[in-house]
Amino acid sequence: MKLKTALPYVLLLLPLTTFAAPGSQSGEIRFTGQIVDSGCAVGRVGGLSATESRQVEIKPGLKIDVDTYRNACSHQSLPMSMTYQALKTSTDKGIVTISYL
Repeated sequence: MKLKTALPYVLLLLPLTTFAAPGSQSGEIRFTGQIVDSGCAVGRVGGLSATESRQVEIKPGLKIDVDTYRNACSHQSLPMSMTYQALKTSTDKGIVTISYL
């Protein structure tokens, strides 16, 4: 009697356990979806061959071009932060670090 009562529940839950299993197999992680906005190309002023670009001043006197043609940077705010660190061996050279938010 108990077997007849439990059998429908087991049959109902069995397919659900296969869908509830994690999507990774043997160390793989899989993602589904789509890229909505592509990344932004960044370069020296006048160095980009993009049809649309925007100049951003990192520090006084230091500007870079940011490609704004159909990508994440085409809106008013930039989805990135930029910092400049001067090299100790040179007065006019440094490292620009760009981090996407």
